[in-house]
Amino acid sequence: MIVGGRQKTPGFWLLSRPVTFGSGATGQPRLWTGGEEGEDAWFLWLFVSFCGFAMGSRSSHVALIPDVDQIRRETGFSQASLLRLYHRFQALDREEKGFLSRLDLQQIGALAVNPLGDRIIDSFFPNGSQRVYFAGFARVLAYFRPIDEDDATLRDPKQPEPLNSRMNKLRFAFQLYDLDRDGKISRNEMLQVLRLMVGVQVTDEQLESITDRTVQEADEDGDGAVSFLEFAKSLEKMNIEQKMSIRILK
Repeated sequence: MIVGGRQKTPGFWLLSRPVTFGSGATGQPRLWTGGEEGEDAWFLWLFVSFCGFAMGSRSSHVALIPDVDQIRRETGFSQASLLRLYHRFQALDREEKGFLSRLDLQQIGALAVNPLGDRIIDSFFPNGSQRVYFAGFARVLAYFRPIDEDDATLRDPKQPEPLNSRMNKLRFAFQLYDLDRDGKISRNEMLQVLRLMVGVQVTDEQLESITDRTVQEADEDGDGAVSFLEFAKSLEKMNIEQKMSIRILK
């Protein structure tokens, strides 16, 4: 697929848009990536469901959020955004446990129809944990905070890179493919993810072909897998800053 005059790695291009498959002029399978405008990435639509407003009788004072000052420093969220996310967190925590379980997140309707719903949920539970508290919930969503141009100029270089930086957004995306967390995307991992995403829209033969081409085009060192640096380079022309940003998360 050609984008901006450059060949794009097809499997990773799926990251940015809803995808269906059709036939090109030659009758060969081709990727169809939808329109150019708007926030059309599938994961943005999903993550908006994590950020909805929750109205009710619970307190609306930001000072009652546990460790709010530290969370603000780590995530860069404004008080208004943190309060909105905290309301959403409380709404998902129907039993008022003070944390969310996998089952709580599985109740989000958008996950039921998203092919990578389980992978998204996994990102909230690193290292085999079974609970996510509000700080962890906000930390994951911080990857989708829009990048403020002032952030780069005001940031102390001695401080950690912001969670919403381009490289950290890419790292978040990379781990959706890197199923075994070994720092590389193998051909089999790519095939598994693409199979989840396209379902029965393509034949096994077509999917194998797309997988092979994706890995071959990104794999610069010839080891048969895609490292994070190779992944990042394959997406260097993509506007990740926009594709992986939700405007309400300021």
